[in-house]
Order: sequence, then C-alpha cells, then structure tokens
Amino acid sequence: MRLKWYGTASVLLEQDGTRLLFDPFFPLNKRLFAPPPEEYASADRIFVTHGHLDHIAHIPRILRRGCGAAIYCTAAPRETLIAKGVPAERICLVAPGTVLRSEPFEVRVLKGRHIAPDKRLVLATLLHPRVLLNLRNARYLAKENKACAEAGETVVYDVSAAGKRVLLPGSLNLDEGTLYPEGADLLLLPFQGRSGMADYAMPFIERLRPKKIMLIHFDNTFPPVSRDIKTEPFMARMRESHPDIAIIRPKAGMDWLDAD
Repeated sequence: MRLKWYGTASVLLEQDGTRLLFDPFFPLNKRLFAPPPEEYASADRIFVTHGHLDHIAHIPRILRRGCGAAIYCTAAPRETLIAKGVPAERICLVAPGTVLRSEPFEVRVLKGRHIAPDKRLVLATLLHPRVLLNLRNARYLAKENKACAEAGETVVYDVSAAGKRVLLPGSLNLDEGTLYPEGADLLLLPFQGRSGMADYAMPFIERLRPKKIMLIHFDNTFPPVSRDIKTEPFMARMRESHPDIAIIRPKAGMDWLDAD
C-alpha cells in the first residue's frame, strides 16, 4: 500500500491500481501546494471523516472534474453534500461498525471524536492580526462553517490491504468506549486544534501504539482559522519517549510513500 498527502487532511491511498481518497480539500492559502484536480478525480472511492468544511466543501468541485467515485460519509456530511448539489445516489451512508470491502482494500469504520479547541487557542485565533489580513477567507469560512456541521459524527477509518494497516482519525481525539486496533503500520495523525499539541498528542500515541506516524493537518491551509503548527517539540518528545516509532513530517504533493 502506498499513499500521498496533499495538505490538510487530504490523503490518497493506492493498492494494485485502486485509489481511496480521504477528506479532499483545495487550500485557501495560495502560497501552499495546489493539489492537481486530476489526481483527486482519479479516486475510485472518496471517504469523509466528518462534515467540517475543510473535509467536504470541495467534493462537488472534484465531481465536476469527471470523478466517478462514490462518496462514503455519515449522515450530517451527507445532508451537506446533497445541499451543495451532489446527487443522493452518489453518497453511501456509513456509521461506526460499517465494514466496506473494495478489493484489495477493507475499510472499517470506527467511532471517533473531534478535537475540542481550548479557550486560549480560540482567543489567539480571533484576536490575531491575520484575521484582518484574510478577511475574504474569514467571511467564506464563517459562511461555510454554518453549512458544514460536524454534528458529533467524526469517525476513524481503519484501512487494510496487502497485509498492511493504516489508521486514519478524522481529528486528534478518540472515543473512550471504542476499542481501537493497536500497532497499525501507519497512523495518520491530524496535528492541529489545541494549544500545546506535543503534550496533548502523547496519550493518543500511548493508546494506539503505531509502528509509524505521519503527521497531517499541521499546515496553514485555511487562514486565518488555521496556522502553521510547530512539529519539532512533538518529534523531539517522540524521539525521547518512543524511539522505536518512526515519525514522518511530509511535504504536500510529495512522491508516493509506502505505508510500511
């Protein structure tokens, strides 16, 4: 199994010519890598982890590029996509416990939770000068945020193929009552949404015990709400506490990487 990261939480997995696309999004920050629309459109299936705008808002645009993929999501993003003009028959409803088989992939849907921003981060975001510098984005984000509800439906995708397992949480939080698989070959770790991310992330690493971690969602994709997250403190902490777990901080649009 190989994968490519396009920025934010957008990830493409491929095995034996079959492509699964997760949470596709085109960055609002024009200084960042622009994902080629034809690569998004090459997906055989599109999976949505939750209904926030940076995970679903651009799916209609991808479908207009000729993408014939079915879309898999929970109820809230399904309603949002239908409101945005996506035909209901293109959308397959999933829920925790759903198991999907699309050879050579098996995708298990697990209950997740969305990260809860702390007051310090919220205030720092709202009062930062970059809000004035990105007023056009701020207006767009405020409008889309109302339309794109998470509704407590964040999921985790457990993806297996060719003897490898990739764990893809929609946000850096987990459900206390759910048994998650330990020792995944690769954990795709969303790294944004709280102050002190290095400290915040460690209990989740202890719980999941992956063999390798690839950081995602640490980039400033939709300013002024997003920001560039310093990943070095977390990587240093991991080298000290878990030297056996490899850490990847990828570049958007990088070459394909193997999941193992």
